[in-house]
Amino acid sequence: TPSRQQIISSHCQQPSSSKECALFQKRITDACIEYDAGEIRPFESVAGTGFMNLAKQLISAGATLGTSIMVSQLLPHPSMLSIKISFQLKMHLQY
Repeated sequence: TPSRQQIISSHCQQPSSSKECALFQKRITDACIEYDAGEIRPFESVAGTGFMNLAKQLISAGATLGTSIMVSQLLPHPSMLSIKISFQLKMHLQY
């Protein structure tokens, strides 16, 4: 029933699962970066490895945290993706 289902915000606020939520947030952010940076053909993007990895991370989070999830708690803000992609590009260009 809806009243008995947990949402991710209540799950993430529990001390025992804070590390788990942070881990999923990092994995999903990394997958979003891979998806955003690697896919330039919009219709082909769903067949790319970036999208497949993002889908895998979201399924894994749902399986672990439950089905009544506030996705906004897991997905990174677009500006965070921009910052992280820029940082990774700088690191890559230094080598």
